[in-house]
Amino acid sequence: MASCGRLAIGLFCRRVTNPPQVANLPHIILPIMLIAAANASVPIRDACSEDASVVANVQESDAIQIRHAVSGESLPCYAVSVMQASGEVRGYIVSNTLPVIQEFERRRALESRIPMPALPETEKKAVVPMTPVGPAFEPWSGADLKGKRMQIDPAAGKVTLITFWAVESGAARRYVGNLMKIESEFRPRGLKSFGFMQVASRERADYYLEDLSLDFPQASDRQKLGSKYNVDANKGTTLVVDSSKNVVAVSSNPAEIRAAVARLLSLE
Repeated sequence: MASCGRLAIGLFCRRVTNPPQVANLPHIILPIMLIAAANASVPIRDACSEDASVVANVQESDAIQIRHAVSGESLPCYAVSVMQASGEVRGYIVSNTLPVIQEFERRRALESRIPMPALPETEKKAVVPMTPVGPAFEPWSGADLKGKRMQIDPAAGKVTLITFWAVESGAARRYVGNLMKIESEFRPRGLKSFGFMQVASRERADYYLEDLSLDFPQASDRQKLGSKYNVDANKGTTLVVDSSKNVVAVSSNPAEIRAAVARLLSLE
């Protein structure tokens, strides 16, 4: 390629052996792009959403502290804090591409694979059995109100409820109605229930039982078993018996009965 010019005394020409190469321009542009990317700001938002308001913008090179990852979101989200000239800024970064976040996830993955050391035997929580509150309930057998064989053996179940109640007492009937909810809740876990009624006659018992629809066996307390535990049949009173025949609770309060049953089953 020739380049020509004019001097005062004539025309001259010279050959250009190394013309400028356009292909070298990207080498100049690339460092500029890298500098711009390094200075790109990252938005800190007030919620885990790309539509959430931006509370601050920080640089990737800032000392960003990852407080914790936020679970249950459709996008990766992290609660962060960073110190700026105006003070500490807290918010959320909706991205997992930042180096500081990738390092946080790397450490978290490593920690999740480290097994927790087992507690020494002396530090394990001791299981405290419930203390008996009355005489043991010995196995009983007899006939229910329908003449069928009824047998109570606490050792055959995990927890046994034995309720003494007067069927003609409105308070006792309401109590037994609440007790049925407890019986239904814990029956799948091994709870067994039985009832001993005070009633003048079979006909009177049938009259009241028709509306209650009890789903556990009932017998008449002819032997006055309830007197051994000072029960109040007019209110309704329940014995909570463990599998060792120990009576661990005697109460007319359904909440107390439920708590005793739940605790006994947790010790199994």
